[in-house]
Order: sequence, then C-alpha cells, then structure tokens
Amino acid sequence: MADLYDSFYLGDEKGEAWHGIALKPLLRDITAAQASHEREVGGHSILQLVWHIAYWEEVTLRRFNGEVVDAPLNTENDWPANRCGSDAEWQSALNRLENSHTALRQAIEASSDEKLKQRVPGRNYDNYVLLHGIIHHGIYHSGQVALIKKATSK
Repeated sequence: MADLYDSFYLGDEKGEAWHGIALKPLLRDITAAQASHEREVGGHSILQLVWHIAYWEEVTLRRFNGEVVDAPLNTENDWPANRCGSDAEWQSALNRLENSHTALRQAIEASSDEKLKQRVPGRNYDNYVLLHGIIHHGIYHSGQVALIKKATSK
C-alpha cells in the first residue's frame, strides 16, 4: 500500500506512474507565477491545488492514526483563497506537500495489514478504503495540475 501511495507522487526514475506523470515531477518546473495563475472564475490555481492535496493528506494521516477529525468541505482550510504567490510561498507550499506525503507514507509503511482492516474513527469505512481514497484524490488533482500547467506554459 505504501508503494502504491508513493507511486502517484514520485513515479519511477523517469517521473512516470501507472496513471501518467507523477505529481512531484509534474510540479518540479512550475514557477510561482504559474502556480498562482487562475484560468477561470471559480477555478483553482496550482498553488491552491497543492495546498488542498497537502491538507487532505494531513487529515488522512490524522484519521489513519485513529483521530476523529472534523474536516468540512469547501472551507478556507480545504480551499485557501488564491493569491499571487512569491517564490518563497510557492516553495513553502511544495515543502508542505512533501512533508505531508512523507509523513503519511511513513505511517502506511509502519502499519500492519490488520491496521488496514480497522474502521476509521467516526466513518463507515476502513483504513484500506481511506488510503485508496487519498490516492485517487491525489491522482484526480494531479490531472488538474497537468492541464493548468499545459495551459499556462504557452
């Protein structure tokens, strides 16, 4: 499970995963200006997507560790307001994503198969479903990042 989780983020030595380009290699050459660019009203920037992915990895780690977490959708924590990010802010967002991914990956790697079968506190599913959910979530938003990156690279 840890390897599957890692694959969407890191990919192989070429940065490729089973679904396409992995998230970390995809983000590698994005500038702060590209990251904060909004394509349409109501759309999200790459910067917002990175914050969003990191936030849900953090929530997932807390839930995986047995904590009951109230994380309502469409709040400032879920989708922070976009702003014209500086290079430092963009790097901070990338660091947050790296840290959230690494922490969850380490927790998955250290867990037993029994833990995967345990119910997530306050939810009607187990940790196995929780982890598949965060993988799907990351892949979904990676696709959005790829589309925005392509559009802002022209």
